[in-house]
Amino acid sequence: MSFADKACHNCRRKRLRCDRSVPQCVKCSTAGRQCLGYGNLLRWTGAVASRGRLAGQTSFAPPPAALPGAGQPPRPFAGSSPVAEWTYSGQTSALAVALPAAAPRPEDAAFSYDARMQLVARLASDDGGDDDGDVEAELSSPWVLTDPLYQDMNYSSRHYLNYFTNRLCKDLVSYDLPNRNPFRLLIPLTRENPLLRQIIIAASAVHLSNLISPSLPPSQTSGQIVCPLNLEPSRAAVRDSMVAKHKALNLMSVALQDINSMPGEVLLAAALFFVNLELIESGKHGWRAHLEGAGRIMSLLQLTKVSSNDLLDYLLSDFFCYSILASAFSPAKTGAAIAESWSSVDPSVLRRAASNSYLCCPPEILEVLRAASQLSNLTTEDSASAEQVPLAAAELIQTAQAFEIVEWANSFNETPDFPCALIQSRIHAGSAHRLAACLYILHAVPAVESLMEPGFGDGLSDALFEHLSCIPEEDPNFKATAWPTFIAGAGTVNLERRAWVMDRLHRVVVSVPWGFIYTAMEVLPIVWGLNGDRETSNSWVQMLKDPELNFLMV
Repeated sequence: MSFADKACHNCRRKRLRCDRSVPQCVKCSTAGRQCLGYGNLLRWTGAVASRGRLAGQTSFAPPPAALPGAGQPPRPFAGSSPVAEWTYSGQTSALAVALPAAAPRPEDAAFSYDARMQLVARLASDDGGDDDGDVEAELSSPWVLTDPLYQDMNYSSRHYLNYFTNRLCKDLVSYDLPNRNPFRLLIPLTRENPLLRQIIIAASAVHLSNLISPSLPPSQTSGQIVCPLNLEPSRAAVRDSMVAKHKALNLMSVALQDINSMPGEVLLAAALFFVNLELIESGKHGWRAHLEGAGRIMSLLQLTKVSSNDLLDYLLSDFFCYSILASAFSPAKTGAAIAESWSSVDPSVLRRAASNSYLCCPPEILEVLRAASQLSNLTTEDSASAEQVPLAAAELIQTAQAFEIVEWANSFNETPDFPCALIQSRIHAGSAHRLAACLYILHAVPAVESLMEPGFGDGLSDALFEHLSCIPEEDPNFKATAWPTFIAGAGTVNLERRAWVMDRLHRVVVSVPWGFIYTAMEVLPIVWGLNGDRETSNSWVQMLKDPELNFLMV
């Protein structure tokens, strides 16, 4: 277990001996205090008070040489910016408040962080203590809402909405570009749509629970155990999530009685976040019903075409991705129902939003995977189908191999603000998805292997592991490798590679704490046991199509 290099901010302020454990020290946890962690604690000013005797006043910050307690008047008000960031690693776990966003350019108006995004601010302490004392006083002082429309919202709700804005949103896109993450536009919509607010709170709460309490087995390579020292904050977040989920389910039932009672994109967003919630929890329970429900809502409201609404395009893109990846491990009947939901979606929607999709997979490869999943559900009992299905599978493999990954990745150079340094990792991520799709076809339609050259599958596997190893943990596209990593691991019989796959998934789930990755780590040993059972003739893909399993890997 790793330890911090210095005492946490709370223990330093109280001059106590700190055990320096991460993500939070035991003294703070047992005393019921929120541990401020070990990273830099920053306070920013410039917020406007919306109530009380300071209403309308703007906070100010003293110059560095004139801190409170050195003969200068205390700050009357300290405001938080719209953006806060949770940082988590083996050395740091702290809530750091970021600087206000830079003034948006005219072309970024749709994604600007304006007053609608600024949810909360803190009242400062009136006593002139030292710097650490001010930090602790701010932590214990009440929240003041900078937007009066949020005045009736409790502390917990504001906290989770803030967490969604600054942590969960990053998981939903490939790269969190400044002012270009459309999912943050959901926050202003929560003011008048309690359904959307409650489901976002539920998803954020369980995501936070997974983040602060990643109950993982020892890493296969490092041998380190990631184990929380205090489970109560995680359990409290789970309870908050369950309460919000219950409210959201009731509100969704009411909304569906009059489907035109709220904007279409809000209702679709709520339905998709029910899917996200299930994926964050485990990815093996109620996601299928919510995904099918989202498809029906989309069809009824005719939300299937390209529009000028970037948020709607991203929602449709996520629906399209979830549907295709769900069909990969769905039985024939369920796969057909899912396919019917997205059959009316304009494919150009996916291509338009794919520039910053969290999956980092070319839409053309997703189309190949969609066709392959349908092909795997066809019966080959008669001689005609026994010949045609492998031929069709071989054609899909050729289509995937002919796709120009480098050209696709370089096309994002034209995207405003997209970092050129990520182009190479997009090439590796896109190549990994293409190779994983080809390996999926080999396992989903085993008869196709007879049409390939000897060692074709081994060559695909070697190349896949090579591309995955070129994407390090600190790369934003690291989170996009979960699906190809699972495919690579499920099909290998090499013990070292199996250990490597488990270790990589171990690292992915620490970085991106979504529960479906935990489920994938539970499923892989079962798949490996099936691969070693010579008495069974079914492939591991067919095993995962068991209707009772409900497995979704994204």
